Amino acid sequence: MYPLKTRAIPLILLIALGFIWGSGYTLAKFAVTHGVSPVGYAFWQSLGPALLVILFVLFSRDRFVWDKEHLRYYAVTGLLGIALPNTNMYIVAAHLPAGLLAIIVNTVPILTYPLALLWQLERFSGLRFLGVIVGFSGILCIVLPATLGLATFSTANAWACLALISPVSFSLAALYIHKKRPAETSAISLTAGMLSLSTVFLLPLMLYSHSFYPLTRLNAPELVVLLEIVLSSVGYILFFILIRRAGAVYYSLVGGIVALTGLFWGFWIYDETLSQRDIYATLLILAALALLSLKVNKYE
Repeated sequence: MYPLKTRAIPLILLIALGFIWGSGYTLAKFAVTHGVSPVGYAFWQSLGPALLVILFVLFSRDRFVWDKEHLRYYAVTGLLGIALPNTNMYIVAAHLPAGLLAIIVNTVPILTYPLALLWQLERFSGLRFLGVIVGFSGILCIVLPATLGLATFSTANAWACLALISPVSFSLAALYIHKKRPAETSAISLTAGMLSLSTVFLLPLMLYSHSFYPLTRLNAPELVVLLEIVLSSVGYILFFILIRRAGAVYYSLVGGIVALTGLFWGFWIYDETLSQRDIYATLLILAALALLSLKVNKYE
């Protein structure tokens, strides 16, 4: 038996990580609706954490590896795991409630499992597949109009469909990491490389679109950018500590906390209220995440 305080640490880390990542949707919405371009915001949220995580790696006396295999890994994960989904998410943030966006983006486990089955990376499980069906039902409630037909397809439905690019991209990145992760390199060093290549991808896009947002006046949007850089960096470090102390199975529970945190901040700061249909969808998606997590915790 571990002392109570020791056994409580993984739970504290899990809640803290979910709270930090769940707060990001509301911060992004504030930034992109107050003059920060989505690409400029995505660039800072790649460069800032990259620098801070690199410093953490250096102080921990870890090592970087920059051979051909690792560069390919950094490029794929940087594109699919950060640059593409984050930029898309920040573009959508101005057009959807922050809480609803948090729900949509955290459908990653629901999308990952059928893809893993397709690529023979997972065994079939009836309970987990039920979770997928329940989750997809919730997704369809969000992205499809109440009455099918182009005439009833609203702008909100279109933005919700576009938002799905982010969890699909995160899912593909997760499967690539599962399949191709270099075993001899630490997770935090791999993340430093992933963030670095993500910054490289975003730099020309930012320059071409004239989306650079200078942090010189320290007004409210700039402070939000800096706050999210710090929170994202702390989140990455908490992620590695949590994985090391409690494992990936326990970490799988974080999605529900992130979604609930996003809903809380959206209601508290923006007075966001979901429609009855969106509430049903949210409950279905949370139930699906619970089914997937329960199956993992019970059998794996």
